[in-house]
Amino acid sequence: MSRLVFILLTILMEVGSCASSTQAAGTGDMVTSVAVFRAIGIAAALVGIALLFLVQYVYRSRLSHGMYHRLLLIGVFLLPLATTWSTSATVMEGTKSVEACNSCHVMHPFVNDMTNPTSPTLAARHYRNNWIAKDQCYACHVTYGITGTLEGKRDGFRHWVHYITNTYPDPIRFVGSYDNANCLACHQQTEKWSRVNSHRALLGEFATDRIACITCHGPPHPLPKERRAQQP
Repeated sequence: MSRLVFILLTILMEVGSCASSTQAAGTGDMVTSVAVFRAIGIAAALVGIALLFLVQYVYRSRLSHGMYHRLLLIGVFLLPLATTWSTSATVMEGTKSVEACNSCHVMHPFVNDMTNPTSPTLAARHYRNNWIAKDQCYACHVTYGITGTLEGKRDGFRHWVHYITNTYPDPIRFVGSYDNANCLACHQQTEKWSRVNSHRALLGEFATDRIACITCHGPPHPLPKERRAQQP
């Protein structure tokens, strides 16, 4: 039994060492967290496979009936559950990055505009002034995330279906509205925002989305006709 424990610990240490090496590479918080979640999943999968093999074919005759079933429970249920959790966490964390958004070609005009140092759009101004430190796309579209609204998840699923079935218009058009709460979550807490008289006077309209922030502050992204003009 001690040999079984030694083998499983060796696997965990090797995978943990890989995760530490990735973190030491200094590739940023987002990449580090993704690497850690991925390492947990790999470790759980490898340990689960090794555990089931060793318990069933190597140590079965040496284990008590109760210990045999407890180890099978760990290998069949608990470790796969950890792998499933880490896979979900890896996907959720990885898709927060700008690079993940830019991996879909329909998003190229949006990312190109955001990183354009002369663009007047809200996304570009936030990006070049470093008003959002990282995950710039996700920071403003957080409703797609795991803690986001049901409407955001519904829209995200609809967008995914249109993308994989190639049934979206090009250039794409946003259907719906953008909640002011996404803007107010950051800006309403600042002294600069509070100093503007119209902000305070219209706070009720902002809170109920009767007046959109972009009405006064301009479009967050290039308009469809502008994106069409950028295409080769």
